[in-house]
Amino acid sequence: MFPMRDNRPVRDPGRVKFTINEAECDTGDDIELGQYVQTHGSSISSPDNAGPSQSRAQRPSLSLKIPTFQSSNRARDTRGSRQSWLSARKHKRPAPRSLSKVVNLLKLSFMLLGILQCIAYVLSNLSALFPDDFDLISKPFRDVLITPGSPAAWSQDLTTDVQPLMCHSHNDYWRREPLRQALRVGCTGIEADVWYFDDQLYVAHTVSGIRQNRTLKNLYLDPLTDILNRQNQLPNFLGPMDETRNGVFATRPMQTLVLLIDFKNDPEHIWRRLQSHLTYFRDKKYLTHFNGTTVIQGPLTIVASGIAPFGRIVQSSTYRDVFYDAPLDILASLSGSRGPPAPLPHDTADTDDSSLIDAPYHLQNAAIYSPANSYYASVSFARSIGYPWHSTLSQSQLDLLRRQIHAAHSRGLKVRYWGIPGWPVGLRNYIWRVLVREGVDYLSVDDVDAVTRDNWGPRKGGWGKKWWR
Repeated sequence: MFPMRDNRPVRDPGRVKFTINEAECDTGDDIELGQYVQTHGSSISSPDNAGPSQSRAQRPSLSLKIPTFQSSNRARDTRGSRQSWLSARKHKRPAPRSLSKVVNLLKLSFMLLGILQCIAYVLSNLSALFPDDFDLISKPFRDVLITPGSPAAWSQDLTTDVQPLMCHSHNDYWRREPLRQALRVGCTGIEADVWYFDDQLYVAHTVSGIRQNRTLKNLYLDPLTDILNRQNQLPNFLGPMDETRNGVFATRPMQTLVLLIDFKNDPEHIWRRLQSHLTYFRDKKYLTHFNGTTVIQGPLTIVASGIAPFGRIVQSSTYRDVFYDAPLDILASLSGSRGPPAPLPHDTADTDDSSLIDAPYHLQNAAIYSPANSYYASVSFARSIGYPWHSTLSQSQLDLLRRQIHAAHSRGLKVRYWGIPGWPVGLRNYIWRVLVREGVDYLSVDDVDAVTRDNWGPRKGGWGKKWWR
């Protein structure tokens, strides 16, 4: 039995068995193993190598040279760092592939497009349901983003390959490009609400929407002047132009364009200012006019609506180039409307028209309206016919619709319904089909692009299956 430094006995089985304390390894000193270890570099001699004659006391004391180690704490830290690195490497996610990146980008793009589409849909419905409020909110932004096009911006080929449609662009000034957008799809009717302030005619739905650069002249009259001049320009070698004037549509030069001006305030001042604006068109013979006996159709037909002074329109019996928007619901009440239109009493050039202005009951007399003083016969669909609550018109509604259309046609006037429900879209399309089938002359539309996307069926009176052709 031989004692060791950890005080545990070890038998001698022919080889040395010993234990080293880590605390002693840190010192880097020789570790004494009693009489069983001899220092020979890093080798160890066992008792078996000693001679038989040597006694236990004579045997030299051996020691083991242990290389210097760093602190055990640092070693443990090194082992822990390696284990952490191996664990992180084991659980590390592989880098995403390029195809996955492309798919994620596509998903994000479609999501953004969907959000923008939803916003556009909500805004379009808000503008239809609350036009006054939406106009008040959006006007400042429109003035910054939208500027009226100058005559130089109008292309000579604006209406090339455009097929004229019998549609009326309702509240056209709300569009991104007033007049131009409606002409591009082929609308033959344009509407502008006009206000008089500071000797100018401003175009806006409400007073709060008036802006200095949005006048009747800038948005409509100047562009129309440029378009009509281009359409009627001839080379010098062909000589002077005859009396015929071409309209704005290259595919159908004889088609007139109706500009409906809704008088919003101060009718006398609007009338006076409008007459001065029309002087150039009148001199160029661009206007549809009544010459005392018949109506001569021109490239541009001016129609006055709203609180327009009917007395001013009919004050001359020999020449008129502004026509009235007759009340369609009153025409239907005329008894014996199948007969010829009755002349307007005292309709002479030297007649004092103040009696007509101060006597509004004259306007309730359906007999006074004729092609000599009126062009449209219009009424609100919602107020006159009513809302189709069962997604279809009742028989009584259809009968009233047919009476109104027949009354206007018998007077030689063009039928137009405004205030058609715009939503749901399916209901709007149903009403359009019914109106076309029953023989209306103009569809008053807010969505000018939608009116060209479908076939609205055959029309009474000769429009055929393709009603716009």
